[in-house]
Amino acid sequence: MKRTNKLFAWTVTALLLAFINGPLATEVRAASAKPAVPPKPQQLNATVVSCDEKTLTVRTRKGEELKLTINIETQFGPKGTLKGPVDFKAGNHVQVTFVRSHGERILKQVVHVVRHIN
Repeated sequence: MKRTNKLFAWTVTALLLAFINGPLATEVRAASAKPAVPPKPQQLNATVVSCDEKTLTVRTRKGEELKLTINIETQFGPKGTLKGPVDFKAGNHVQVTFVRSHGERILKQVVHVVRHIN
């Protein structure tokens, strides 16, 4: 009988310790996690392949095509000028600034470097 009581006491103690330490350990891990760092903007020079209201597609010097998502924060032209995606035609040489977010490239700013003359 005494052996059963000791086994029961040890089991209850172990369960209580696991119950108390489980949430506390989780809180400690969550508190020690670093805050999310905003993605670093990347810049490149490219040639416009196509542009519509939602996506700017450019070709890099290496021949790689990149699709950049246009959102409400996207700036067109140098700061202070109001241009839209319709001003960027296929063949225009542009400098783009973008960030990677959730697997897609979000366009921050696009500026004409040189207009392509046909």
